[in-house]
Amino acid sequence: MLRPIIYPYNLYSESAKALSESLSDIKCKRVRENGNYSYHDNHLIINWGNPRFSNWWNENIYIVNNPKSVAKAQNKLVAFKLMHDKVRIPTFTTLKSCAKVWIEDERVAVARTLLRGCGGSGIQLIDDVDNLPDCALYTRYVKKSDEYRIHIFMGTIIFLQKKMLRNESVGNNFQIRNYANGWIFGSKSIAVPQDVVDQALLAVEALNLDFGAVDVGWQANSQKAFVYEVNTAPALEGTTLDLYSQQVRRLL
Repeated sequence: MLRPIIYPYNLYSESAKALSESLSDIKCKRVRENGNYSYHDNHLIINWGNPRFSNWWNENIYIVNNPKSVAKAQNKLVAFKLMHDKVRIPTFTTLKSCAKVWIEDERVAVARTLLRGCGGSGIQLIDDVDNLPDCALYTRYVKKSDEYRIHIFMGTIIFLQKKMLRNESVGNNFQIRNYANGWIFGSKSIAVPQDVVDQALLAVEALNLDFGAVDVGWQANSQKAFVYEVNTAPALEGTTLDLYSQQVRRLL
């Protein structure tokens, strides 16, 4: 049987550590990007969000989630360019002048000050052209009824989650639904529109990923889903940890 090797973007990644520990009975371990690890033919490398090739890698080694694909997925502008003909995504531009027009016509635009931000970092909703910052990516704001995270592994949907408000959370921002604004992922008694699932599958395929957790917004009025990003090292705990562990075991 193959032995799983976790290749994380950071050796201290909590999700990579949890995944490795859940597979400890089959001698799974995490390896450094430029450490003393030596590849063997019975090893299966699982790349956990690392966009860089290691010093031990060679073109004959197969890596689940190739670092080249991970690098493209993590760069919001590159990812949007790869997806725009195949996946429904928010309209985007690199031109500040276009973003100003969106603000004037629609009263808001989204400035992405970090191309590799996660958890909502680097996202600014701007409603005044005078406050629009210089940045590499702007997107048109898409009103959403709900937001989902679709976990996909080797072309198969393995878990569905929906953004929900934390108990007793107050002052919630319904436009940027992240943990800091009182939102968490839930999975109990949720109904996921088919287009949300379809767009998520198309996104992972367009980015040439083996697995990913796709964040998707749902517009009830238009009955359309919009992909925001694909996470290549999603947080794992409880059910998600069990499911990813099961998928790795199936690969072995």
